[in-house]
Amino acid sequence: MNYYQCMVSRLDGQEIRRRYSHYRSLVRKGVAGFIIFGGEINTVRTYVQKLQNEAETPLIIASDLERGLGQQLKGGTHFPPAMALAAAMKKGPAFDAQGSEARWVRASFRALAREGRFAGINTIFAPVLDINTNPKNPIIAARAFGEEPGIVSFLGAEMIRVLQKNGIAACGKHFPGHGDTSVDSHIQLPVLKQDIRRLRRCELKPFVTAVKAGVRMMMLGHLSVPALDPSGMPVSLSEKAVTFIRREMGFDGILITDALNMGGIGKFSEHAASRLALAAGMDILLHPSDPDRMAAYLAKLHVPCVPDRLLRFRRGLPPAADSAVPVFDRHRELSRRLTGAAISVSGRCRIKGGPLVVVLNDEDEEKGDTFIRSMEKYFPGTRAVWISPGSPVPEIRKGPDATVIVAIFSETRAWKGGASGWLQKQAAICSKDADLSISFGSPYLLDQFGKIARVCAFWDADQAQEALPKVLKRACTAR
Repeated sequence: MNYYQCMVSRLDGQEIRRRYSHYRSLVRKGVAGFIIFGGEINTVRTYVQKLQNEAETPLIIASDLERGLGQQLKGGTHFPPAMALAAAMKKGPAFDAQGSEARWVRASFRALAREGRFAGINTIFAPVLDINTNPKNPIIAARAFGEEPGIVSFLGAEMIRVLQKNGIAACGKHFPGHGDTSVDSHIQLPVLKQDIRRLRRCELKPFVTAVKAGVRMMMLGHLSVPALDPSGMPVSLSEKAVTFIRREMGFDGILITDALNMGGIGKFSEHAASRLALAAGMDILLHPSDPDRMAAYLAKLHVPCVPDRLLRFRRGLPPAADSAVPVFDRHRELSRRLTGAAISVSGRCRIKGGPLVVVLNDEDEEKGDTFIRSMEKYFPGTRAVWISPGSPVPEIRKGPDATVIVAIFSETRAWKGGASGWLQKQAAICSKDADLSISFGSPYLLDQFGKIARVCAFWDADQAQEALPKVLKRACTAR
């Protein structure tokens, strides 16, 4: 038994030229494919095609592109996160599935597919089908389309249809739903405590809709879900969970684990987790740290593995990159348009005098310069104070005719474990003097600011920092 054919291994795009011989050796050993992290679009395109030429059956060339090709590859377009796309489609309390913003959202899915195909990517680990019902969720947040099953189901299905119509295999994740958790599964195993009735009523709905939409792949999360497996086994390794998704939900596509280097596999080693996953009926082991050692371990134990379904899936993948060059300028303009449409304002916005902006940032790199420059354009006399990790908030002296604005920069990303304790503490201190709060990330970061006006951009790209002051000015004028 060749266990390489059940693995999708990591490929570092920035090192693809230097490490090409290593990746080629995995192809010659029969690896099912690769998940790409980083790199430059044309370089990755060139070397991925070389790897495809070495393979007897088309390789799975996958990537986490929830926010567009630019999320991983330089030269690709970076789109707003899922929650921002949903926000762009909302007209007040309504959800307009046929409006111009809805057409922009669908166009962003088409752009993602076309840029992915041009880069040689044929499988995208999206959409995120989690429903973010827990404001303290450290890893999903704005990656989800929202908090309502209907919106997540609708947009998830739309993304699946558009991607797959344009030659990309979509992968819904993270079954059965990572939204109502307070732990990052990159770090440790979360527990989803809901009973089966609640799961059917909420968490499972987007996945049921995805199956009906024809999704070709499903990623099982590293989540303990007693309603599906009372033993506490992560569903990604659970025979009971696999049986549920196959028999109860009628899904006959590809089942893939979340990455095996994550802490969410709990008490199990990568090797033990891989053995359990294959024995449970999973089709693909994602991101083993050492594919060669993993293959040798599985072969020694003669672990059952039936790759027929996976081989049929691979035969249906395009073996070559799309030759049509995407219209990148048009895609970037679409991203800017969606970014502006998504910015959400709640509460009464009033700015008097030259506002004082307190920038709270728990990221490694400095952020906020673009935002302050744009604020100065729309609100002359803007002053700014930058507060970085480890620094206390200085005494705020705003004066009688000034407005204090607190702007938070805190990205939701793997291994971070959510917004830092330092940032949350400083935000609580600032909330006492703030007149307006802004998040360039998760909207839930503003929950501790009470009843003052809130503005959320959902992400911190320069285009979001440029657009927000214009939206804020319009909100102030309208009131």
